[in-house]
Amino acid sequence: MRKKSILVTGSSGFIGSHLIDKIPHKTILFGKKDNLLSREKVLQTKRVDVVIHLASKIPQSNNKGKEGFFENNVLGTLNILEYCVKKKVEKLIFISSSIYGKPQYNPVNEKHPIMHNNPYTKSKILAEELCKIYAKEYGLKIIILRLANVFGKGLKSGFLISNLYEALENNKPIKIINKKSKRDFIFVDDVVDVILLMIDYECDFEIFNVGSGKSYSFQKILQIFEKIHDVKLDKLFEENKKEFIPKIELDISKIKQKTKWYPKISLEEGLKKYYSN
Repeated sequence: MRKKSILVTGSSGFIGSHLIDKIPHKTILFGKKDNLLSREKVLQTKRVDVVIHLASKIPQSNNKGKEGFFENNVLGTLNILEYCVKKKVEKLIFISSSIYGKPQYNPVNEKHPIMHNNPYTKSKILAEELCKIYAKEYGLKIIILRLANVFGKGLKSGFLISNLYEALENNKPIKIINKKSKRDFIFVDDVVDVILLMIDYECDFEIFNVGSGKSYSFQKILQIFEKIHDVKLDKLFEENKKEFIPKIELDISKIKQKTKWYPKISLEEGLKKYYSN
């Protein structure tokens, strides 16, 4: 099989930095210094066979404002879509998120109504809508991957698991909000495997959930973490009823059935690898 040329946006980010270490194709990288908001600059980029669009402004606990989500996640995606059409790109792999709001049922499949509960998820919904329009109007082949909570080495501070390791390394208290909330966590190596698989996956348009298919409460993750590292962290628990979503667990049966992919690294294994790498 011919090796394909790939454009990876967000190549210097968390997932992107893991991906480019394993990608076996000729690759053009768009990192932090490359401005996706400049359509002229984007369109000047050499043609590739496949675009992996990872670049995105993400929410963090210390950054809950609205600034930048629309510009980066919507307009940046629009410019990438224009590039794909004008350069006759074979396929776009768009990295989205769990955009199901407060789920009506669990596990959540791809047919669940999409709902935004913050500026980030709203921007991802708008970006997905653009992808659907370009797929329909221009025949652009697009795969959308809706990721669960991704963790691993290089994850920025402001997320539960990265905060746990910061607390461990710096001997400081860990603050956990809504300890009973359950979320689906997937190790970054499993996400990279999915993205690589999608490069040669044949379809016109597809949406896949990508997660572990399991959910853990924040309190349970803390307990597993303490057991793995044989520590007892100082803990500060807070409740925020406004932001409380009891459970989000992704149904990954569709991607397992259609591609034979399945997550290989458990939460416990991922937590061990996170600290040992």
